[in-house]
Amino acid sequence: KLAVGDSFYLEGSTSALIQAIGAYQEWLTFFPTHPLSCRVILKIGEAEMRQIGLPDRDATRAKRAETRLKAIFQQCSDPAILTEARTRLRQVQDNLGLHNLLIANYYYTLSVDQKKGGLKGSQSRFREIIDKYPDFDFMDEVLYKLAVTYLVEEETDQAARYFQRIVSDYPNSEYVKKATEQLELIGATVPAAHPERTKVMPPEDVSFFQNFKNQLFGVYPMTIDKDGVLMTKNFEKEKFEMIDQIIENQGDILVNQIPK
Repeated sequence: KLAVGDSFYLEGSTSALIQAIGAYQEWLTFFPTHPLSCRVILKIGEAEMRQIGLPDRDATRAKRAETRLKAIFQQCSDPAILTEARTRLRQVQDNLGLHNLLIANYYYTLSVDQKKGGLKGSQSRFREIIDKYPDFDFMDEVLYKLAVTYLVEEETDQAARYFQRIVSDYPNSEYVKKATEQLELIGATVPAAHPERTKVMPPEDVSFFQNFKNQLFGVYPMTIDKDGVLMTKNFEKEKFEMIDQIIENQGDILVNQIPK
């Protein structure tokens, strides 16, 4: 059953990935406590990730991938699996954060720049990013624009709260100077930068060519293992793989035979 899931996963087309998820799920139904179960859950998450589009597209697959990956932290204790899951989850949540940011920015432009309303729409999206995706790469932009919406409403205490977070938590942000100026204008305290945050740098700009390639193919860059659970993508007959061990064991594998 697991090998069937791998065969679909290795094929990699959208329809094959959907079948891979089904096969992996079926295997987990029969073997929920098997030593390989955590790897299978991770592989389901990666199968969902491989179907994620750009942040301006439908976010259904990204939300499914997030749900799958979060399940690993509730069911697994393997440090290696948890490390991989943490990396994958961060990338998926960045995609979801960008999806929300695009919507928030639409309402922000409508309300702040064009004075046409939509302020509450932008605020709710900005707050959702803050609450759900605390490690979001563009959090400084979120904090600054949310603060500006509160200035528009003349809620200076709320605005100061978010301007202060930029100065203290994102000292290398392009928004620090503007945030500091706003804090001085409203007479609020300008905090010092937290020492542990001084090494946090803004995300690198994507090159024009890479951005063009991503847009052309509708691909959001992520770290995804294209190998299956039992079989690798570049299968070599001479190379001993986990599937060979299972065949040798007549259908199962021992814990000490699973590669770390």
